[in-house]
Amino acid sequence: MKLVKYGTTTAMILATLAGTGVQALAADESGEDYVRTYQSGGIVEFVPDDSPTDPVDPENPDPNKPVNPWDPTTPDHKPNPGTDGPLSIDFASSLDFGKNKITNKDEMYYANPQYLWNEDLSDFDESTARPNYVQITDKRGNNGGWTLTVKQEGQFKNEKTLNKELTGSQISFTQGEAASTVENVIAPKTVDMALTPNTVTKVMTADKGAGAGTWVDRFGKVEEMEIDGQSVKKNKAITLSVPGTTAKDAVKYDTKLTWTLTDVSGNTETPEV
Repeated sequence: MKLVKYGTTTAMILATLAGTGVQALAADESGEDYVRTYQSGGIVEFVPDDSPTDPVDPENPDPNKPVNPWDPTTPDHKPNPGTDGPLSIDFASSLDFGKNKITNKDEMYYANPQYLWNEDLSDFDESTARPNYVQITDKRGNNGGWTLTVKQEGQFKNEKTLNKELTGSQISFTQGEAASTVENVIAPKTVDMALTPNTVTKVMTADKGAGAGTWVDRFGKVEEMEIDGQSVKKNKAITLSVPGTTAKDAVKYDTKLTWTLTDVSGNTETPEV
């Protein structure tokens, strides 16, 4: 093989390489490297999600870690399923004010905590006492805001006894706190409330631009109290006041709470339901 030496210019070398399909960087007249750039794109699109959202832990409201709330008011102790659609009520605690002695004095009763089912779903787990709460999810993707209300469907009653109604009794909610794991979203506003039977009461509102994702309104905290010589767990943020003048029979009285979610933002007048 002969070794051929070329005494040639840079332009001649580049022409030879180009003829063989080999690319090379060359210097332009200013002495800088010869560079070409090109940009491609990337897109992703989101649409509203109609699938239901499971209840979350009010102390750690992470949708990736759902929980199984215990309901003290249903025969199987399972809560009603959440509503469907991209703007949904996922869960609301039922309220249990416990067993109490009949008295002729004005009394204030505290709600039992929200408990969760144990691992084998045979009973509730006493170690899981949580603040009572209501959970909302907004997966519409329009940041339109929303309003949550509640209505007590009549007074506490028992139609099978002589004194059928707890006249004058009242449920109150205080120390509401909006909590979520979503980032960079304005939190909805919570409202302290004293319920009047058959009257719509505002609970939580999200202005336009607020309240996207999953949010809980958790009321107060769980505390140890001594009642009739026994240590019990209660939530002092949710109370039932009963006048001493109200006649009470040795039976269980109950009522229903209807939670309603509308796509009306918090800075708009909420229609009556």
